[in-house]
Amino acid sequence: MERLVPEVEAILFSSSEPVERDQLIKLLGIDRTLFLQVIEFLKEKYNVPESGIMIIDAAGGYQMVTKPQYSDTLEKFFGNRKMSRLSTAALETLAIIAYKQPLTKQEVEDIRGVNCDGVIKTLLDRDLVTRRGSADLPGKPSLYHTTKKFLTYFKISSLRELPSIEDIAGDTPKQEKLFDERED
Repeated sequence: MERLVPEVEAILFSSSEPVERDQLIKLLGIDRTLFLQVIEFLKEKYNVPESGIMIIDAAGGYQMVTKPQYSDTLEKFFGNRKMSRLSTAALETLAIIAYKQPLTKQEVEDIRGVNCDGVIKTLLDRDLVTRRGSADLPGKPSLYHTTKKFLTYFKISSLRELPSIEDIAGDTPKQEKLFDERED
């Protein structure tokens, strides 16, 4: 484990994107149990008040990131380097795709009640959604799915971490369970 900790730490530090768990296990030639011990060790190492960074589970892997409480300091130093905020229309469209995927642009438009060409183009350009497959409908329209970058953007490791529709809707009538049978 002595050799593995700095190797994993160096990889996570050097990567601007989450590093997939299985990719690291294969690269290092170790078993899953040992790898998870290394990750837990590193998480604990950085989970102290004296550290400005932490390791998070993101998009099926791990990423070294700055702690949220230092965002103001970083913004003062670097300026605002974050991805620009998404519009309300983009967030609504993204939520529909995240909870109902896969679905066509027409299905998104039917739910939102407005044309979504520009919004979907923005989400595609930012790599938050992707076209994967086509519906068995006339014209074979594209099916839209969220991407790993979507998971990273919202700092979650799987779609199962999204709040339930019931939590969001509050006292509205019970909604269907969206992820009971779904693969991430």
